[in-house]
Amino acid sequence: MENYLADEQTGIELLYRGEDISDIAFADIKQFNKVAKELELNDISDVSRISKEFNIPQHYKELDVEKYIHDKLVQRDPDEIGRVEMELAMYKERGLFPVLQLLIWIVDTMRKHNLVWGVGRGSSVSSYLLYILGVHKVNSHKYRLDIKEFLK
Repeated sequence: MENYLADEQTGIELLYRGEDISDIAFADIKQFNKVAKELELNDISDVSRISKEFNIPQHYKELDVEKYIHDKLVQRDPDEIGRVEMELAMYKERGLFPVLQLLIWIVDTMRKHNLVWGVGRGSSVSSYLLYILGVHKVNSHKYRLDIKEFLK
C-alpha cells in the first residue's frame, strides 16, 4: 500500500486486520491520532511518508531541470527569461523539481507515442514553465497570468 493516502477509517480497518501501516500516509493525521489514542495506539507524527520518488526512467530522475529549461529558452526575450527565473526559484523553493521531471517524462512519452493532450486546465495554465515544457498550450506570460494562482 505504499504511496497510498488513506483516511482514518481505512487506517483503523487495516490495524484491526493486523496489517502494517508504516508505509501509509494519512489525509487527516489529527483525526487518526484522536482515534489511535482511544485504541491505545501510537500517534502518527506527519505525512512525510508520502513518496516523492516517481516510477520514471532514471534518466528523468537525474535530469537537471534548470539546464533543461534554459536549453529551451534559446530564442526568448529577456522579459520571458526573467519570468522563467522567478518561476524556477518558486518551484525549487517548494521542492517541486521532481514533479517537473515527471511532467517532462509524461510530455516526452506522449509525444513519442503521438498522443494528444489538452490545451490546459485550471490554475496550472498560469505557469509559464509548464507552457515551455509543453504541459499546456496557454502562454501565461503573454496573457499576464499570475503564477501565484498556481503555486499558492
